[in-house]
Order: sequence, then structure tokens, then C-alpha cells
Amino acid sequence: MELFEKKRLQADQQKIRWEKWQMDKREAEQRAKEFAAYWRRRHEEDKDLWRDKDFANANDKMSRAGYKGKHGNFEIPEDKRIEQEALYMQVTVGDHDGNKQIRCAREWEKLMGMTRINAQRLFIENANKLLTRYGWNPPEGWY
Repeated sequence: MELFEKKRLQADQQKIRWEKWQMDKREAEQRAKEFAAYWRRRHEEDKDLWRDKDFANANDKMSRAGYKGKHGNFEIPEDKRIEQEALYMQVTVGDHDGNKQIRCAREWEKLMGMTRINAQRLFIENANKLLTRYGWNPPEGWY
């Protein structure tokens, strides 16, 4: 009888270890899923952060666009400036709010429905093209 009790006790201990191992495995799999989801979310947030930084940088340079200096005078055409203003409004405000008083109202209306992200991308792309073509005046001490 004693041998039977000893074997049953060993079997019970083995079963407890097996169930604990299965529980630990499930917990580890769940932690791995949570970690993967965290990194996917973090990657998306980083892309948004970099795009926001690029947008801020492009906006700052557009405020100084059109080189004026010893190498010539290159003005950005007014229609291009208005397009950029409309994109800026789409990014910062969203869809056109009906205000007809601002000079980019017509262009802004054409952008109705464009997402903030797409408007940012287009603003950055256009700013890079305009700055490459017409130049810009860096702030004092920039060199």
C-alpha cells in the first residue's frame, strides 16, 4: 500500500508541474503578443513623430522661402504660396470651415476630405521642391 501511495504522490506532483509549465507557457505567449503589439504601435507613433518634425521643419523653411541675396532674387510664385497655405490649413485645421476671408479659401476647399497625414506629406514634398527651385534665406548664424 505504501508503494501505491508513493507512486500516486509522485504522479500528482508531476501533474502539478506539468500544469504549471503549461500556465507559464500561456503567460509567456501572451506577454510576447503584448510586446509585439507595443512595438507595432510604437513604430507607428515614431513615423508620425518624424512626419510631424519634417512638417514643422518644412513650414519653418517655407516662411523664409524665396532667396534674396548677393546671388540674385528668386521669388516663389503667388499661386504656389497659396497652395502651400491651403495645405497648411488642411493639416492644422482640417476640412474647409467656410471662411471665405482668407486668401487660400478656394484652394483649401479643393482639399476637402484629404487626411491630415496625406496633407502633411504633400506639404513637405511641395516645400522641398519649392525650396530646391527658389531657395530660401537661412536665419542669422545658420552657417
